[in-house]
Amino acid sequence: MKILQENEERLEIKSLVQMDLISYIPENPKSIILLLHGLSEKGKRIYRKLLPYLPQDAIILAPNAPFPIQRESAFGLSYGFSWYFYDAKNRKYFLDQKMSRAALDEILKMYNPKSLPLTIIGFSQGGYLAPLVGMDQSNTKLVIGLGCEFRDTLIQNKLHFPLIGIHGEDDNIISPESSLSSFNKIKHLSPNAEWLSLPDTKHEVSAIMGQKVSDILEKFHAERSL
Repeated sequence: MKILQENEERLEIKSLVQMDLISYIPENPKSIILLLHGLSEKGKRIYRKLLPYLPQDAIILAPNAPFPIQRESAFGLSYGFSWYFYDAKNRKYFLDQKMSRAALDEILKMYNPKSLPLTIIGFSQGGYLAPLVGMDQSNTKLVIGLGCEFRDTLIQNKLHFPLIGIHGEDDNIISPESSLSSFNKIKHLSPNAEWLSLPDTKHEVSAIMGQKVSDILEKFHAERSL
């Protein structure tokens, strides 16, 4: 029997990507805020959690990630979404962040043609992705990662924006120690980098975390206006 040679390779193909998005667009926006949800969640979840704490004069975008994840419950099938897929056992990406970063770049071009100042806020997997998206956008002014780790191997050059990490002391999904350790490896690359610990907070976008985000945004915009 003749043995046929097999070739296995990874192809990068540009094609149509469909992503649902929830947004808030004021009449005369002064800035734009991009919200990146956690693993197996939807944009609507982080949008509704943080909306009460965000400025009313900012465009707010909360897209679903491009990769669907099917979930089954007593109520039937539902879907969450993922920004990328990482094989923790083999310590490599099955699907990395390239497609998500490219798709978000297109979304920002559509909704922000005037290059308004951009703030990116991500939770968990979205927080991991947030500084990488910030690196792609020259108008990024601030990145906030909630309940997440940061990957030092992907962030090796100087960042042009402050990077803020906010983590719950009771987070049992991503430990505060792991988050702080990853942050310490890259904080020297960011101007005014800061990592904050919140008591009585689990792996969630809680009211306490929302208020802290509000305080940071208020302080940041006050300092920029001086």
